[in-house]
Amino acid sequence: MIDRKKLLAEIFTMIRYGAVGLVNTGVTALVIFLLKLTGIHYALYTLAGYAVGITVSFILNRKFTFKSKERTGLQAMKFLLVTGSLLALTQLLQYLLIDVAGINETIGVILGMVFYTGTGYILNRLFVFKK
Repeated sequence: MIDRKKLLAEIFTMIRYGAVGLVNTGVTALVIFLLKLTGIHYALYTLAGYAVGITVSFILNRKFTFKSKERTGLQAMKFLLVTGSLLALTQLLQYLLIDVAGINETIGVILGMVFYTGTGYILNRLFVFKK
């Protein structure tokens, strides 16, 4: 039988995870936009934007989403491993869908985002921020 209290708690955790995703996406975009205005090379401003976004994501997910008390250093390494792996797998998935299978680019990107977000939640919940 399903424990409604646990199910409700998990749904709220998912909602917090989604809210953190929106915040870190906004922060990343803001940093990229502001640094682009300086005239530096796009590789530098996108790298800086993603670095800030990933840092914000880790801090907010640790404190707000999963309310973790584990050692920060180990969790940060796990988080970077998960994030880096998911970015690489998402790029591969999008390449296979768009360039190999010929799926519409927008659909391929959306499917990649769904994969990244869903898999990211599961891996962060069960591996990075497990209780």
